[in-house]
Amino acid sequence: MPLEITVQNRVARIKINHNAANTLTTDSFEAFRDTLKKFENDDAVRVVVFIGNDTGYFSNGFDPALFLGKSYEYNHSITQLVNETALYYFFFNKPIIACLNGHAMGAGAVFAVFSDWRFMGHGGRRVGGGKDAGTPTMSSESTRLGFPEAFLGMNFPAFVARYMQDLIGVQQTRDILFGGKSLKALDALEIGLVDKVYPPAELLAETQKFAEKLAKSPTQVLTGMKRARTEPYRTLFTALAAGDAAKLAEYMTSPVTQEGLRSIVEKRRPRWS
Repeated sequence: MPLEITVQNRVARIKINHNAANTLTTDSFEAFRDTLKKFENDDAVRVVVFIGNDTGYFSNGFDPALFLGKSYEYNHSITQLVNETALYYFFFNKPIIACLNGHAMGAGAVFAVFSDWRFMGHGGRRVGGGKDAGTPTMSSESTRLGFPEAFLGMNFPAFVARYMQDLIGVQQTRDILFGGKSLKALDALEIGLVDKVYPPAELLAETQKFAEKLAKSPTQVLTGMKRARTEPYRTLFTALAAGDAAKLAEYMTSPVTQEGLRSIVEKRRPRWS
C-alpha cells in the first residue's frame, strides 16, 4: 500500500510508504487524490497530516522509470495526472500539514509547499517561536527540502512557481529554481518555506498536537478559511496547469531530460554535450 492511514481526534495521518525513498508513481498520485476525496465530506476528519516513512524520505519525487523511454503521449498522460493531483491537493477543502520527517525533493517538495503548514525535522532544539523556542545546533541529521529539476534537465510548473513567489518572494524562488537548491531545515525556516522546525524525536508529536488543536475548530470554520486562502489562485492555477502538463511532457521526452533521468538510475552526474 502506498499510503497508511490512521485517524485520531479528527486528525487523519497519512503516511507515504511506497518504497524506501518514497518515489512517486501513478499509484501514488491516484492514492493521494482518492484518499483526500474520502475525507472531503467526512466530519470525522477535520485536519490531514502527510508524513514520510521511517527511511529518511518524505518523498524523493518522481520515480525516474515513470518517464524513461516513454512516448510524449504517455508522458503527457502522466503529467496531466500529476498536475490534476497537485491542484486537488492544493484546493482540498480542509487544512493539510506536511510533517517533513525526511527529505522532500522535486515533486515531493511541491506537495510539501502546497500544504497549508510545513513542519520539518532538524537535529537541534525546537525553532520557530513559542515559549520554549531555542537556539538550534547544526546537525547532519537535518532533512532537506529541494528542487533539483535544473540539475536533471527538467523545467518547473509555472503554477507552482507562482505560488512559491507569493510564499517566499520572487528572488528566493528564482535562486532556488535556477540553482537547483536543496535547503536545510534552518535555511527553509529563515525564508518562510517551512513554518516550524523540531528535533526529529519531537516532530511527529508536535505536529499531531498542533493538528488536534486546529481540529477543535468547527468544520465550517476550517473549510471557510481554507477557501479564503486558496480560492484566489483557482482561475490562474487551472489556466497554467494544462500548459504546464504539456510542456513538462515535452521536456520529459527530450534527450536532455532522458539523460537526466538515466543519471538518477545509474547514480552519476548527467552527461550533456
